[in-house]
Amino acid sequence: MMYKTELIEEITVENVTDKINKKISEMEKESYRLITMSFLGTERAVLVFKKGLKGSLL
Repeated sequence: MMYKTELIEEITVENVTDKINKKISEMEKESYRLITMSFLGTERAVLVFKKGLKGSLL
């Protein structure tokens, strides 16, 4: 099992959905799925991904 943490910066109310969805799509192409997400203040978010087999519970 591999985990990867990604930092998204310069978030605004207007771009938050696009920036997060873009990162999730990028990571899914590498077989990572989103596990958790936390906002750091109003301009940054940390996304934690886990790599595993698609559809697997592991």
